Amino acid sequence: MRILSTLPLFLLLSSQVLAADLPTALHNCLQLAEDHARLQCYDQLARSTQQLTATPAKPAKPAKPAKPATPTVQVAADPVQSFGLENRAPEQQVEDLRLTAKTVRITSKGRLEINMQNGQIWLQTDDSRLDVKPGDVCTITRATFGSFLLDNGRSNRKIRVRRVD
Repeated sequence: MRILSTLPLFLLLSSQVLAADLPTALHNCLQLAEDHARLQCYDQLARSTQQLTATPAKPAKPAKPAKPATPTVQVAADPVQSFGLENRAPEQQVEDLRLTAKTVRITSKGRLEINMQNGQIWLQTDDSRLDVKPGDVCTITRATFGSFLLDNGRSNRKIRVRRVD
């Protein structure tokens, strides 16, 4: 008797799946009080959704590829000019850069601020010591976690720096 009383409900639900969305059909199954009837409702719903996915509808238009997130810093066209300002794709990154120091000054915290010939300004971020003089050809290389190391080409020492401008 229970099966006969739930049969019209199953037919109704299977047609609702075709016409309505899945959450509505699930909600209707949830409303059934008897465990056996509720289980049969879910089974019927699963079968009907399998049939819907087995028969393809109109071919969907291919989705446009998502645009990659743009950096907040405006990137110059020349990778040398934008070295140290942003995180970029690995194929666009410059691994090291050789620049000539134009001026060197010591900040109030005792750290070096190095102005390069191309206009870039690099500030020391660690407390190590390095003698950098105007006219030194400095090499700036990428280090771990997005940091940079600067050496003056005259010693084996390096200091950790970040680009200011």
